[in-house]
Amino acid sequence: MKRFLWFVFSFVCIAAWRDSALAQAQKSSDPPVFLSGGTLVDVIRGEVYPDVGVLAQGGKITELFFDFPYNAARIPAKAVRVDVKGKYIMPGMMDLHAHVQTGFKGVKVNLPHYMKIFMAGGVTTIRAMGSAEDNLVPLKHAIDTGAVAGPNVIIGSFPPIEQAPGFPRVERTEMVNTALEARALTRDHIFKGAEWVKFYNYIDRDVGAAVVDEAHKHGAKVFGHFTMLGADDAAKIGVDSLEHTVSLIQKSLAYEDQIAMTDIGYYRYFVQWTKVNEKTLDETFKTMIAHKTALIPTLMIQYVGADPDYLSKVSGEWFDLYQKDLFAAYQKDPLRVPAVYNFKAYGPQWKASILAQAKQVARFVKMGGRVGTGSDLSPAPPLVPGLSIRQELELFVAGGMTPLEAIRSATIVPAEILGWEDRFGSIEIGKQADIVVLNGNPLADIKAVGNIDSVMVAGRVYKINELTAELRKAP
Repeated sequence: MKRFLWFVFSFVCIAAWRDSALAQAQKSSDPPVFLSGGTLVDVIRGEVYPDVGVLAQGGKITELFFDFPYNAARIPAKAVRVDVKGKYIMPGMMDLHAHVQTGFKGVKVNLPHYMKIFMAGGVTTIRAMGSAEDNLVPLKHAIDTGAVAGPNVIIGSFPPIEQAPGFPRVERTEMVNTALEARALTRDHIFKGAEWVKFYNYIDRDVGAAVVDEAHKHGAKVFGHFTMLGADDAAKIGVDSLEHTVSLIQKSLAYEDQIAMTDIGYYRYFVQWTKVNEKTLDETFKTMIAHKTALIPTLMIQYVGADPDYLSKVSGEWFDLYQKDLFAAYQKDPLRVPAVYNFKAYGPQWKASILAQAKQVARFVKMGGRVGTGSDLSPAPPLVPGLSIRQELELFVAGGMTPLEAIRSATIVPAEILGWEDRFGSIEIGKQADIVVLNGNPLADIKAVGNIDSVMVAGRVYKINELTAELRKAP
């Protein structure tokens, strides 16, 4: 009975959202779309190729060739031609840490509207956490079937699992006391639709290993903070990706630093990156690399504690893309971090720590580590979908990544982390037609990823100026 009611609920949601869809995904019966004459950014080889044509049909890339007269016969007569000459085409970007709740600050979230903001920012795939898996399964299905326009949705479990006593002062997790309880809760999340199972801060090795084993047994992966366990042990038990940077530096801090700043709880591990012992940190990095544990740093979101006004300054012109009542709710209560903590005293140190993190993240990549982009945004400011990923990439480059390394962290590497590198992450024949068309060369200047002309999602092309105009007119 429970399963029957769940399926009924899913299809009711799909029907309700169908009318609000911007456009359906490209169907096999639709005419092909041909992107003509663009410069291809090859994230696999790190090269650019001018005068390339990309043919998409049925939502996939079916042809890829130089757009010269001798290849004209390869373009179907019925193809819809989109001229991108003088522009750069790169794979759609990914956000591996997005919160997609049905409600926020007491306001109901219009999920189709929220999904369009990701598209407007060049994001074509998200790993999402909702109020629970229950609101994401119908959304994912609606997008996959073309009822709603939006990015690919990979479902992460929520609320996250945590071992007692849990996050001090703030109730935001599901508590377990034993490995047996953790296994049962992991199975429950997967039954409800989770493809990734999230763990929060407090966990010992036995409980963590039980979650990883149970998740992998059922074809799911595990991600989370793992602050108490630490990155070394989390990697050794098989955790697939570590969120934020809070689990990485405990072994790399002097004892007096480890016990300092307890007035801001585990957030102190965001603030102390200027004090790390780099040699010890390298050992943690090597362990993560050996066990193929990825890192999703989420650097930009840390400004909510370090300097909230900075986020409004660099993102404010995009706030009007959000639905109006959500933006109004944010203006009344802009606080994103727990009110029980006072971060003002640590602002300057935290800002310096963000850049220090960016430098270490770049070192991790050059050592062979896998880093993916994630924003940790919610359905309201101060971060904006897509824009936050571009800001994250700028931080990566400021820390020492090359533009190519940064772009890979938003495209092919996240696809590898998800286990979907055969589906998306690069512009290749057979992969999903998720493409961003840029007005500049991102390998020359990473800021070019923010100068978007259009985006192709599952074979459908959306002009950014038209998409943002529609979002701004919406209630």
